[in-house]
Amino acid sequence: MVKAAILGCGAWGTTLAKILAENGHAVTIWCHNTAIAAQINARENKELLPGIILPDKIQASTALAETLQGAELLVIVTASQYYRQIVRQLKDLVPPDCLLLSATKGLDETTGKRMSEVLAEYFTNIAVLSGPNISREIAEQKPATAVIAAENMETAQTIQKLFNNSYFRVYTNNDVIGTEYGGTLKNIIAIAAGIVDGLQLGNNTKAALLVRGMVEIAKLTITLGGKSETIFGLTGMGDLITTCSSTLSRNHTVGERLAQGQKLAEILQNLKAVAEGVPTTKLAYALAQKTGTPMPLTEQMYGILYENKPIREAVAALMSRDLKAESI
Repeated sequence: MVKAAILGCGAWGTTLAKILAENGHAVTIWCHNTAIAAQINARENKELLPGIILPDKIQASTALAETLQGAELLVIVTASQYYRQIVRQLKDLVPPDCLLLSATKGLDETTGKRMSEVLAEYFTNIAVLSGPNISREIAEQKPATAVIAAENMETAQTIQKLFNNSYFRVYTNNDVIGTEYGGTLKNIIAIAAGIVDGLQLGNNTKAALLVRGMVEIAKLTITLGGKSETIFGLTGMGDLITTCSSTLSRNHTVGERLAQGQKLAEILQNLKAVAEGVPTTKLAYALAQKTGTPMPLTEQMYGILYENKPIREAVAALMSRDLKAESI
């Protein structure tokens, strides 16, 4: 048994706490919201994971120092926009031999860095967790898979054993770059998938979006140092399929509501949690421009989200591009 600390009491943070607790580990989850902390201590996150009864081995706290005291595993699941701010506060609080696991799918809004790169500015012995993971399904113990990636495979394998159980199968790899970009960039395509569904454009359009979206993700990831086999595995293709198909996906919801004519600001205001695909679109578009990587879908999504481009105009632009041979 280990003592685990989880920073972030959203649906995913609560689900990861539940997995660890059901595996016999003691878990303290840090909440910035006192009301949600009280709910978790009463055995249910009614705000973000209603109906899921939490094990007694989970306790919630609003104090970082209390949460991290004696921790052997630290899991960071805060939204990307708050990630750096939280990590800065951890330097003197994390025990020396504590393993660090980043489970946030996003990019730093200031620098465009991956979450593990932000964490590496302050710590070593870092791993990341990603995969096709819809929180509620896993909290309901429906079979799912995930990947722990780390440069140090001993670290990855140690954390793998802490999470793996009968309904949550965990794999490992050493491609941190590919694992993070796969889980992050797919959120852009998920918003586009929501638009496709919201406009009822059909299965042919959806298939084209997923395949060409996968190509864009692979091209940028490989350009930035990731491996193609990672992108076409669980943390790339697997995550893309799940997020683009599920009505539980926040990013998919954003796309659907855009297709219905709602304004982006209104949509984001009414969401209970962060849709990482929105800021990721802006950052990925900048990376594509910087590296000279062609990403036409991302370019059109940037236009829709940040330049008020009409959706039908964006679709027309994609369909009228110069003819070419299919390439991966």
